Order: sequence, then C-alpha cells, then structure tokens
Amino acid sequence: LDGALNRHKFELMAGGHRLAELQKDWKTFGADSFIFEILEVVPLNKDPEYNYGDDLALLEEIWIEKLQPFGEKGYNVGKKIRQS
Repeated sequence: LDGALNRHKFELMAGGHRLAELQKDWKTFGADSFIFEILEVVPLNKDPEYNYGDDLALLEEIWIEKLQPFGEKGYNVGKKIRQS
C-alpha cells in the first residue's frame, strides 16, 4: 500500500499523473487540498499461500459502489476494478 500511495504522490508532484483531471486539480489547488485515506484494512492471514487479491478486488468493488467516485465526486473514470 505504501508503494502505491508513494507512486501516486510522486507522479502528482512530478506533474505526470495518468489521470489528467486529478493532475490539473493538484496543480490548481495544491497538495494540501488532498487527503489520501485507507478505507479498510484486510486482516493478515497466517496461511502463506493465501491470495489477498480476491479480498482486495471485493473490497474495491464494495467501496466503489458505496462512494460512487465518478464525475464531481471523484476521479475514477470507470467501474473496472483490479482483477483477482
């Protein structure tokens, strides 16, 4: 998670984020106008073979449905989620 957050912040600070609208607003309003939050934590599983991808895909789908982060409510451009 730290890696993904750091990547987004780095891309925004460098002016090269893949979401042009987010990049534009970052430049217009400044970094202090944005908050990065962890919405939910997947508990650790003791099974070394456990695949967290399924849990992450389900949680992402749930949160996208709940928040509807599209248009004026967010920067998501589609409902496509990660593949489990």
